[in-house]
Amino acid sequence: MKKAEATLIGWLVVIGIIVYPFVWLYEKIGWAGLGLIGAIVIAFVIFNSNRRSQKEQKVFDDLESESSDYSNRYESSGRPSGAPAKWYGPSEQVNVNGYDIPGGFIYVGSNLPDHYGYDNDACLIDPELRISPAEPWEAGDLMGYWPKFDSIPAKCRGAYLKWLAEGRSEPEAYIGYVFLFFYGLERRLLVDGANNEVSESERAAIINEVKRLLKIYGENGSFCGYANSFLAMEWSLYQSEKPAPDYIDFDQWYCIEPFQLVLAKNVNEGKPVSADTALQWYRLNPDTKLRTPARRCKKEFKLLFAKRYQKKYGDGIIVKPNKTRLKISYRAASPSLNRDIDFKITDLPNPFILKGPIKKIDAIVEECTQSLDPYSRFLGRKGNKPKSLTGLSLIPKELISKTSGAKIVKDRLAVICGDKIGFVPLKALYKTINQETPAKLLKKELEALGLFISNMDYGIAPDIRYHNMKPSLDGHIAIFPKGHGRDFRPSREFRMVATILRLGAMVSQIDKDLSPAEEATLQGLISDNRELTAIEKDSLMAFLHWCLRTTLNAAGLKARLAEVNDTEKSAISRILITVAHADGVIKPEEIKQIEKLYTTLGLSKEQVTSDIHELAAVSGLVTVAVKDPDTSFAIPKPVKAVGTSKGFVLNDELIRIRKEETKQVKSVLEDIFMEQEKEKEIEAEPTASIESTNPLFLLDEAHQNLFNNLREKETWERAAIKETCKTLGLMVDGAMEVLNEWAFENANAPLIDDGEPVYVDVSLAKEIVDGQ
Repeated sequence: MKKAEATLIGWLVVIGIIVYPFVWLYEKIGWAGLGLIGAIVIAFVIFNSNRRSQKEQKVFDDLESESSDYSNRYESSGRPSGAPAKWYGPSEQVNVNGYDIPGGFIYVGSNLPDHYGYDNDACLIDPELRISPAEPWEAGDLMGYWPKFDSIPAKCRGAYLKWLAEGRSEPEAYIGYVFLFFYGLERRLLVDGANNEVSESERAAIINEVKRLLKIYGENGSFCGYANSFLAMEWSLYQSEKPAPDYIDFDQWYCIEPFQLVLAKNVNEGKPVSADTALQWYRLNPDTKLRTPARRCKKEFKLLFAKRYQKKYGDGIIVKPNKTRLKISYRAASPSLNRDIDFKITDLPNPFILKGPIKKIDAIVEECTQSLDPYSRFLGRKGNKPKSLTGLSLIPKELISKTSGAKIVKDRLAVICGDKIGFVPLKALYKTINQETPAKLLKKELEALGLFISNMDYGIAPDIRYHNMKPSLDGHIAIFPKGHGRDFRPSREFRMVATILRLGAMVSQIDKDLSPAEEATLQGLISDNRELTAIEKDSLMAFLHWCLRTTLNAAGLKARLAEVNDTEKSAISRILITVAHADGVIKPEEIKQIEKLYTTLGLSKEQVTSDIHELAAVSGLVTVAVKDPDTSFAIPKPVKAVGTSKGFVLNDELIRIRKEETKQVKSVLEDIFMEQEKEKEIEAEPTASIESTNPLFLLDEAHQNLFNNLREKETWERAAIKETCKTLGLMVDGAMEVLNEWAFENANAPLIDDGEPVYVDVSLAKEIVDGQ
């Protein structure tokens, strides 16, 4: 088919589609019906066209009228004309176009030149301009970003005047009307005030008015920033010789300029920079930023910084005055004032720009940030309670040990043990520290208990972190003074001795009659060991106290000994026999139980005889009680009285074992007595894909792109994140939730702190993806 023929057919199809509905209607209603429908359509089009034309003409007329109003206010030179405007103070009332406005704080008139001299000030209320009635929450979308009374629509003027007449308190009022009013306060304080036209009482009234407006409209971030900056600048210009009032928060960005004045005076007078001032300096410095733990745990961080700063620098660092002179400026909200108004300050240095002091402060900030990081991550996880035992255990010791609650707990622990080893039911200990007993003793609960007790300057035994054992929920626990301390790291000797103590306690419990000689012998193993530190000895004494008074068993040990070689088994068996003879005598019933224990541990019970003879060969004859008829092996005839102490033998024997046996013997003693009831951990199945090792590939493509975008900087406007999510086809709240859950799975901490602005933990992002 030729191209022309195809085009013709195409047009015929189009015409057929258009004509067919009319043919169908003709068949149904005839020519009269078609004519009636056509007339209705033509009438509707004409009516709608006229209506739109009238509406457009009205808008044009309004704009032309307002343009005429605006141009009539100015001379041919372009400068404002007419009578000068008047300022109405806080106790004055004025009527503008039928609106009675109480409380003053406004300029009314026709001539109030702005900073540039070519327009009236934005705040000036000109009563000659047209007004259209409206409510304070209406017509806001017709105003620009920097509104001016003489250039906004008449309806906006009406809404603004009504807001003023009703006391400037309507919570739903459009924020642009609040700013129009605020522009007048700025001019009065910063322009008229500079010419000494504002009394102290009027300044106080203006400050009170701004504080009142903040209570109503302070949720608007823009107004909150400008208003607080205004309050801080008023104090800087007129009251800086007095202490800063409580409504000024020097931790906020809008107080940078006033803070520089405070710091300059401090340095100029030769005073040390206090901890609070140092931290404010760091917060406001444009080159430094506080990381997530410092922001999330703001109160704790501030206290910790103060303690560590004072510990290192006493009253504070001394900063020498520099040569650069101080200049402070105010960034006005009003478009009619110079955007940055510079103020002359008495000749002062500008130490705020110095780098040396910031480096000193930064070192302490980083130290405090790292100390609070575990607690911060705990708080970042949904459902975690700050006052839970786990939460309290993660708080640095300096913060918790001096509190009133900690003092009460310390007093209770002192009653339990004084300067000796205490022994209490575990449930009673939880009650002592005002915590609920957990339903099940998992590793994390016991670690939290150990950390918390350490912060109270006490220790527990067994401590799962160091003794490789855990108490029973219905059992007891030992408590000892001083404790392990925050940075305790047990030595290999500590772990080996702890294992031997546990083994010895098992043997001593065979006859269910703990003799003082047996306990003294095991205690001597601790006290006579020169390789143990004082803390390690205190911990092992408490652990021994618990072992000897708690029923121990060898459950599960047989399986652990399945791979132990003969040399290692020999070392274990000799320890058992040596401990059994610690009181100078081995009773027949003890021999029976030792045989059972040998069998349980995977040793031959016939080895008991040879081990006893070997002990006799080393230390002399072994004293045994009257022979049990069932005992089938010969015991050397006793030559010493029953009960003669041979306590020194244990130490000598263990020393010999340590010298003779290999490192494998030591390691097996530790390995076989590792805590048997380990918590189950689900391990991810390895995959062949190299990409799967990167946590980023657990996210879909859209969330990967969002993550890569956000990790570029720490602080974001929420609107910017919303726009990014929109382009990626994501909902902003859901997307941030997905990234936080992903971060928890890979680093146990949230990636994003939602708010205004939004904070992204850039260091955490790098840690997850780059493994750094």
